[in-house]
Amino acid sequence: MKKIAVMAVLVLAFSAVFVYAEKPKTTLSIVSEGFTIDGSLADWSAITPVVLDSAKMLTHGKTEWAGKEVQSGKVYVAFTQDALYVAAEVKSPKGIANNNVGKDMWNGNAVEVFVGFDNSDPEREMYTESDYQLGFNPGKINKEGKVINKPEVFCFNMEQSVAGSKIKAKKIKGGYILEAMVPASFFPAWNVASGNEISFDISIDDQGSKGAARKLQFTWSGYAESYKNPAGWGTAVLK
Repeated sequence: MKKIAVMAVLVLAFSAVFVYAEKPKTTLSIVSEGFTIDGSLADWSAITPVVLDSAKMLTHGKTEWAGKEVQSGKVYVAFTQDALYVAAEVKSPKGIANNNVGKDMWNGNAVEVFVGFDNSDPEREMYTESDYQLGFNPGKINKEGKVINKPEVFCFNMEQSVAGSKIKAKKIKGGYILEAMVPASFFPAWNVASGNEISFDISIDDQGSKGAARKLQFTWSGYAESYKNPAGWGTAVLK
């Protein structure tokens, strides 16, 4: 029995290492000037986006996926010394149609960005004071063009709206564009310098073509529990 128990522990340990071993890596730019928050990607041409468009990135609702031409996204992330900037071009059947706000925005069309400024322990399994899960909600516009829910930025693990943030969403054919700014002053552990390696992940939530709740989710790392466990996040080097 002892041998079986030891083997079980070793299998579990190996499985945990395997889950976190294939962490994706990228580079994020530190730019000298910020971006105009106007719902346009015109000034993002020098930034390489993180593309979420493959089945291996689907962490929820794999059977609901209509293919990358219908549901996918490109997410742009950059820093200045005093702000985090995020932009996204998302293919989504319903576009700007999130019925939910605040901590519930994940249950509709939204973009999530995960940032951990202290990556000295990349295998940590609980959020620390330097880890943040940010939600970017494009809001909701009805068929007449009336704004039902305004776009918003929310920090899930701090359970609060992001003071001083700016966000703009724009409807496009087959989806939406959003653009946002989060001030450095919001982050108690803000640490942006060239060469820093941070923990990093991105999710796109999509409610599909029917109903009002989330039907699928893409996550860059392919890790389904990024919302509660940073150990599965990828990494990014700031340059």
